[in-house]
Parts: sequence; structure tokens; C-alpha cells
Amino acid sequence: MARPTRAEMLELAEDREKCAARCDRNAASGDRAAADTANSLTVRAHAETAANSARNHAREYREEAAALRDGRLPGEDW
Repeated sequence: MARPTRAEMLELAEDREKCAARCDRNAASGDRAAADTANSLTVRAHAETAANSARNHAREYREEAAALRDGRLPGEDW
């Protein structure tokens, strides 16, 4: 498989940033559900777990975007 061009890598980086923003919105939604006392303790705990997972995904997407902007493929350094 051919290495992506610089333009393709920048396009992929932009996509990863959009994914990170979506994960940020999901984390905020989970935080709201976790804080909502109208929800059961189980729902609140699951919402907190989901929010943390979404934050981790957002971080990973941003790391991938940074690598792509630097001209590296995500995971290439491993």
C-alpha cells in the first residue's frame, strides 16, 4: 500500500480532529447524565464510565491528528 500524500495526511488529521470533537460532546453528555440525580446510581455510574471512555478516545484521535500533521502515520513509531 502506498504511503498517503501530505495532502491526504492533512485531510485525515482534520477528520481525526472532527472525531475528537464528537467524542468531547459525548463525554459532556455522559458527564451530564452522571451528574443527574434523577438517574439511578447504575445509570450514573455507566454514564461516568462512558464519559471517561469518550475522553480517552478524544485524546487518541488528537494524538493521531498530531502525528499525521507531523507527516507520520499513527502507530508508525511503535
